[in-house]
Amino acid sequence: MKEERTLKRPIIVNARFLTQSVTGVQRFAIEVSKRLKRMGVPLIFVSPNDIKNLEVAKELEVKIIGPFRGHLWEQVTLQLYTKLKGGTLVSFCNTAPLFIKDQIVTVHDLSFLRHPDWFSKRFSIVYSFLVPRIIKRAKRVLTVSEFSKKEIVDLIKVDENKIEVVYNGITSFAIQDEPLDSTEYGHLLKEAYILTVSSHHPRKNFKNLIEAFSLMEDPTLKLYVIGDFNKNYSNVDIPNAGLKNVVFLENIGDQDLVRFYQNAKLFVYPSFYEGFGIPIIEAISMETMCAVSDIPVFTELFEASVYYFDPSSKESIANSIQYALSNPKGISELQEVRETILKKFSWDRSAKKVLEQFN
Repeated sequence: MKEERTLKRPIIVNARFLTQSVTGVQRFAIEVSKRLKRMGVPLIFVSPNDIKNLEVAKELEVKIIGPFRGHLWEQVTLQLYTKLKGGTLVSFCNTAPLFIKDQIVTVHDLSFLRHPDWFSKRFSIVYSFLVPRIIKRAKRVLTVSEFSKKEIVDLIKVDENKIEVVYNGITSFAIQDEPLDSTEYGHLLKEAYILTVSSHHPRKNFKNLIEAFSLMEDPTLKLYVIGDFNKNYSNVDIPNAGLKNVVFLENIGDQDLVRFYQNAKLFVYPSFYEGFGIPIIEAISMETMCAVSDIPVFTELFEASVYYFDPSSKESIANSIQYALSNPKGISELQEVRETILKKFSWDRSAKKVLEQFN
């Protein structure tokens, strides 16, 4: 139900995320923004004119301002607009104007500082310059896990009381129960397959996953990799050999993505480093078994609801996949722990937590 609210100062939301392809970072911005809007919070959403997600822009009643795009729009147009309005600025996707103190910025992780070699040189230079300075100047900082909060405190040297952890939520996917032949991917969905979902980023560890998959003894099993390429990432090292049963898929919509989650024998997420890991909670919500890296953020978030492996070892990945496939945890066995895990991740709860930062 919509509930009108009053705030001390105008709240301006940096909606540049609507000009970008949707990854986990943009998903956070979209879902939180939509819920704040539905709650009746009087926000002013502003964006450059190169919007990709027109449907969400219409729902948020986005105002297009200025002639620039990208970082130039953010550093010049958005900064001037915010100062003229005398408002508090909210940015959900890592970057924001450098010279505004009255702002709340969301920093999802510091991978560009921990592993600059994973990114294009230009991306790494820009983010390594901007983000630490924005964090230090901002009034409040949001991040998506206790792991990322600790990274920010340790690397940027800011007071931990300035940082609020706001988890990602679970997007409400509708279960797809139509015959598999009704979708263009029906022939793939009928196969026995394991699944991973992520953009083609070096930290996603596709190389070790594919090499681990090549060790599997089942010639009928396939690996589906769903995700898009991004020019900001350095070249992703993907083996050229042993790809017979590996299928790469791009531009998969939510309805088809649900089908891939539902029909997978196992969901695998072998990342070296993450701030969160939205695809894992999506898979858990679809009651799909998961095997994931034993990195600190995943053990923090997912506890005993998934299988773990060493992402640096293809043998460990292969053994974990084989064990999970041979010893599947029953739905009843996992139901209680899954419900406990999933209750932590609600977009409504996340939006309310963000709202608390405005006053």
